[in-house]
Parts: sequence; C-alpha cells; structure tokens
Amino acid sequence: MNVGHFMTKNVITVTPDTRVTDAVDLMEKNNFHRLPVVKDKQYIGMVTDEEIAENSPSNVTSLSIYEMNYLFDKMTVSEIMTRQKVTVTADTLLEEAATIMKNENITVLPVLDFSKEVVGIVTYKDIFKALIDLSGYHQAGSRFLIHIQEDRVGVLAHITQTLAEAGTSLSHIMVNRLEGQIEITIQTDDETGDRTERALTGAEYTITRL
Repeated sequence: MNVGHFMTKNVITVTPDTRVTDAVDLMEKNNFHRLPVVKDKQYIGMVTDEEIAENSPSNVTSLSIYEMNYLFDKMTVSEIMTRQKVTVTADTLLEEAATIMKNENITVLPVLDFSKEVVGIVTYKDIFKALIDLSGYHQAGSRFLIHIQEDRVGVLAHITQTLAEAGTSLSHIMVNRLEGQIEITIQTDDETGDRTERALTGAEYTITRL
C-alpha cells in the first residue's frame, strides 16, 4: 500500500514571492491549512496557516490598523515559510510515511516525483482514512474480533477455510499481537453475522461480535 493510493493530487502551490495575503485567500477559498512552496517548479518548503498567524503584524500592538494591513500586504511567503526537507514519493509505503510523520512531529508530507516536482501531499487524515479503509469499517457486512491464546502456523488458513465451508467470504482482516496474545479483526460479507458466528463458535478461538 503506497502513498500514491491515498495522497491528494493536483496540489495548489505558491512561490516564495507570493504575497501572504494571496496565500491566505487560497487557503480560505479551498479550505486548506497548508500550501507547498515551489521555485522553478521544484519543492522548497511549506507555508501553513499557523505560521501566517504567528507572523501576523497584528501581534504588534503599537501599529495602527492601516499600518498592520500595509505590512501584511507586503509580506511574502518566503519570509515565513518552513524549509521542510522531509519528503516522500508516490511509491513510499504508507506505513513509512506515517512513521516519518510521527518521528518528525509533522502532519503533512509533500509527495515529489524524480524531478522534485510536487505531485501530491499526504496528511495525517489520509493515514486515518487508509486505516479505516483497510479495516472495512464503513463497508457492508459483519465484523468480529477473534482472540487467539497461542500462536501457531496455519491459524489464518484455518479461519478462512472454516468461513469458506460456511459459505462466507472474508473481505478484510487485521492481525494485532498484544502481550503474547493475538487479536484478529475480520470483516465478512455476512450481513447479519449469524453464519460467521456459527462457523467460528466452538472452535479454538474466543469470538466477539463488533
């Protein structure tokens, strides 16, 4: 699963010479909180609404409203942008992108092609969406949590075979290992969940309907 599957494409960008007021207008018009900054089509940094707020002349109380508006109108993106060096490509694994965000304490990553041009951005919201999609949470069917006390070879094969024999298709599966135990979350095409529950009840698992 790659960044390219979940990133936002057709990204709006600004240049270092873009006036901050124009960047604000773009953010408000498109409901953005950040804009990649490019120079000669190549990515050089990011400007965010937080940086704009922090650098607003309104923080200088000795200025009149006219002076504040004048200064803010003259300010360019280059004066407040962050020269964020961490980037990814569309082929970067989504898990790697999530790890980078966590380690770097950032919420967005620009996605660049081989020529360093911006082809997309991936945000923490895209990571959340990917997790939801992987779990099948919003899809039709039934969900169950299976507790495995002792891991062994063939557990997943046995579960899928048992469901197949009951005429139930497995659409999503997630495995989580916790303190020696294994939790397996499954999603099946069984609308009521009854077939799934009957098939797995009485086996060597503890099953809970979600």
